[in-house]
Amino acid sequence: MPTPKRIWIFLAIGIPALSQSANIIRLGDAHPFAIAAWRLSLAAVVLIPLAGPKLARLVSLSPREKLLLAGAGVALALHLFAWIAAVQKTTVANATLVLAMNPVITALAAFFIFGERASGGLKIAILLGVLGVAAVGWHDLAFEPAHLSGDALSMLSSFLFTAYLLIGKRARASVDTEVYAAAIYGVAGLVGFVAMLSSGVPLVDYSGQTWLCFGLMALVPTLIGHTSLNAAVRYLPAARITALTLAEPLLAGTVAFFAFGERVSKGAFVGYSFICASVLIAAFQRRTQGEKSP
Repeated sequence: MPTPKRIWIFLAIGIPALSQSANIIRLGDAHPFAIAAWRLSLAAVVLIPLAGPKLARLVSLSPREKLLLAGAGVALALHLFAWIAAVQKTTVANATLVLAMNPVITALAAFFIFGERASGGLKIAILLGVLGVAAVGWHDLAFEPAHLSGDALSMLSSFLFTAYLLIGKRARASVDTEVYAAAIYGVAGLVGFVAMLSSGVPLVDYSGQTWLCFGLMALVPTLIGHTSLNAAVRYLPAARITALTLAEPLLAGTVAFFAFGERVSKGAFVGYSFICASVLIAAFQRRTQGEKSP
């Protein structure tokens, strides 16, 4: 049986939502720990009543399953810390291009861990997507010693995102989406608050606009965006999911153009064309080894 149609609907809504993270961050003024902690905690608070009695399932999980849930939550929190800090320490172009290597990292990791083999079409999709992201940000790339720490953080963020997805692929086998998402967002939010307290970052002393930022981050890229990935990872190979997320620069750039007046260069236009082709190829791939029937 094919992957449920609802998964494709979730992804069609979720990936555009996920892509707006950088645009929404512009609304607030807070430390990466605060942004991560509040967006994840608020998302967990919303999901807990939606999960309802199903949350009791967490109590009956084996120690290994509970460890997987905790590991996915910690990996998500650390991914967000590293990504936000990377953007602050290097150029957006550098950070985005490094993160665009994530489908390659995920495909290799999924092959060695789960035996997932990327089809020829998926390999082409990943290649086109990486080339597209490179074309979008090429004119802004800055290979300077001052940016090395940010570039390293971006690469670390990419590995952590892969860990988050692959751990989730194991954990999702026995837990419903809303329960899984509530659990990992809660764990990740707790990690964020521990980081805030240990580093002296204010807990609640923020402007109304920054609180709006926290709320929108919880709703859009977290509840809608990340939850769509968490629903899909049960059925689709992780590499295919990360290939689809290569649409983020296109979607984020489109909103930035209309909302902030950011111009689109000729190189970016060419890059966006490559990304569109990449996502279309990835989306219409036939079911391959690693995809599950519902």
